[in-house]
Amino acid sequence: MSKMKFLSIRELQQQGSGIKEILVNDGRIVITSNGKPIGLAVGVDEDSFEEILEDWKRVRELRHQRFIDQKLDESENLATEPNAQWIDEDIFWSEAEDSR
Repeated sequence: MSKMKFLSIRELQQQGSGIKEILVNDGRIVITSNGKPIGLAVGVDEDSFEEILEDWKRVRELRHQRFIDQKLDESENLATEPNAQWIDEDIFWSEAEDSR
């Protein structure tokens, strides 16, 4: 597999059916907007689809756990401050769900 390709939204729109070739040859595309990454396209086939889908689910769960850990660390730091203000539990869990 060669280097990962970076394509802007505009290039992606212009490539049309060429995207399939890029995914087959390179396996993945980083999609950018104004030079900043905004998405990732990954090539799959019938044999790899389920495995790659499971990998993405694990990535999402890891990101979610990292969010929860970060919020817990922030809470511990805030709790030691005088005049600490607490976040509403419903807001916390809403943000936690949004992180998934």
